[in-house]
Amino acid sequence: MNALELAAARSRWAHVNVGEKSLLIVLLFIAISVSGIKLAVIAAITLVMAVAAGINWKLYLGLVGAPATFIALGLGPLIFSITSGGLIMVPGGVAHAGEVLARSVVGMGITMLFALTTPMSEILMFARRRHLPESLVHVTGLIYRLVGALVVTAKTMWEAQAARLGHSSTRRWVGSVAGQAASLFVLSFARARALQEGLELRADPTAMKVRTVARPVNWLRACGAVIVMSLLCLF
Repeated sequence: MNALELAAARSRWAHVNVGEKSLLIVLLFIAISVSGIKLAVIAAITLVMAVAAGINWKLYLGLVGAPATFIALGLGPLIFSITSGGLIMVPGGVAHAGEVLARSVVGMGITMLFALTTPMSEILMFARRRHLPESLVHVTGLIYRLVGALVVTAKTMWEAQAARLGHSSTRRWVGSVAGQAASLFVLSFARARALQEGLELRADPTAMKVRTVARPVNWLRACGAVIVMSLLCLF
């Protein structure tokens, strides 16, 4: 079990109805369309919910910080412009870049909060109860398992290279990374082909249904969330 799946399973909100937690997606759309004090309020609400859910903070900060760093490195064109006279600063570019980064960080915080509190099994159960096409749910579950298997394989390959002193120098480290990437690329296609053949030979996916647990909706909590988001949109 990978760290993300394990953290989701151990979360205090792991058994909360997925429909309630899907309201976070609505909050995400609000976050990317507002700025200033409203965005700060949404960030504070997200942090309060993260504390209430008892998430793994080290993993949470890593999942938010990694893409945030990538976005920060790409903000240069919003701040600077290359003209015939050389490199100049775009008027209002710093404020615009800061707003883009803030919206991105808050949006990723909301997305990762959903990921760290909702096991994939709960999402698949919710999708079946909402009568999504069974074949779509089935393929989603299989792809999720394929990705999990590839993550474990990559970790095993990395540890094996380290045991063979493949990380003892910069040159060997680069060679090990390149070799692992090439091997994992070929292996992913082989496993995807096996997945396709398995799907072609499998019977009706509905025959694989298992017993599920009903997660009742806490209407008081859901209505409270809707009211808060409505206030954020109105004021």
